[in-house]
Amino acid sequence: MAHIDIEVLQVPSSLEAPGAADFMAVAELLNAQQQEFWGNNDFYGPPQAQLAGRRSTPTRRRELLAARVGGSIVGVAQMNSPLTDNLHSATVNVVVSPAARRSGVGTRLYAAAEHLAAAGNRRLLLAETDHLLAGDAVSGAGPASFIPDDAAAAFAAALGFRLELVDRVSRLDLADNDAGQATLQQAASAAGAGYELLFWQGACPDHLVDAYAQLRQKMSTDAPLGGMDLAEEAWDGARVREAEGKARDMDAEVLVAAVRHVASGELAGHTVLEVFRNNPAVVFQDDTLVLGSHRGNRLGMLLKAANLVQLRQAIPEARRVYTWNAEENRYMLSINEQLGFRAVGYSGEWQKELSAG
Repeated sequence: MAHIDIEVLQVPSSLEAPGAADFMAVAELLNAQQQEFWGNNDFYGPPQAQLAGRRSTPTRRRELLAARVGGSIVGVAQMNSPLTDNLHSATVNVVVSPAARRSGVGTRLYAAAEHLAAAGNRRLLLAETDHLLAGDAVSGAGPASFIPDDAAAAFAAALGFRLELVDRVSRLDLADNDAGQATLQQAASAAGAGYELLFWQGACPDHLVDAYAQLRQKMSTDAPLGGMDLAEEAWDGARVREAEGKARDMDAEVLVAAVRHVASGELAGHTVLEVFRNNPAVVFQDDTLVLGSHRGNRLGMLLKAANLVQLRQAIPEARRVYTWNAEENRYMLSINEQLGFRAVGYSGEWQKELSAG
């Protein structure tokens, strides 16, 4: 392959601004990789949505590194660095076009990303690999039993990353069942009159935003982390509004179901669904959390079933829902299986300690 140039790619202010052509090339590359992997366009991100998603915010710095050969962009590394918590870490994602693979492009991109992370005083790099479902893993054999020895895993391992956690990727086909409705009443009866369901679409009501921020913060440590070296995130009302603004800019609709403990007024849990308006048939499950002091009342099932019912009413075009859960999180996996979710793949969560110098 010809000479490889690695450069920092500035995120343009708009798709018509100078530099937008390079960003469009990156967006096309990322979409092509998703289509190649999944065999469909369920994970397609319109360039405008990708542009909104790649802008830095007060809580996260987002950077792009591009690999260029003969003037054409053939690879990209996406860097995300927290700015309010976990300041020791950064996340990297490397994507290379098929024609440029196995030619050193990915390795060069990663080396530049690692240098950028170290320059920002980050000592830990996190990465994720995706793997389609292939055969049955051996229960209890550890995270590696779920991840095939494919090109993505081999690349991560060769760079010095360790596999620390495996997420099961599951999909619910809404046309095949009445997901939510069949179990909602049962879960509501089990929860009893001591809990009240709340819903909002888009923005959290002002009088709930601080309590909701505490749920989002708790989610960062209550979900299984395996061996990941991560601390609790810092959430407040401003960060909730930041996340909501990003979703609006990405042309996404966010549906939240929360449950309130009537006696204390405390928000006991929440669950989130996200739908991008360019493809309302595809829905993504985000956080689901029930506080430890309120567990044992079927609130997890109540929340998820209720939000699926709300989804059918608010987005009748919705056809399938994707969700990610740690393979060790048997409680949440059981809820999903009862609702009709079925495994379609796995995501490997990797981390690497950077040398001190």
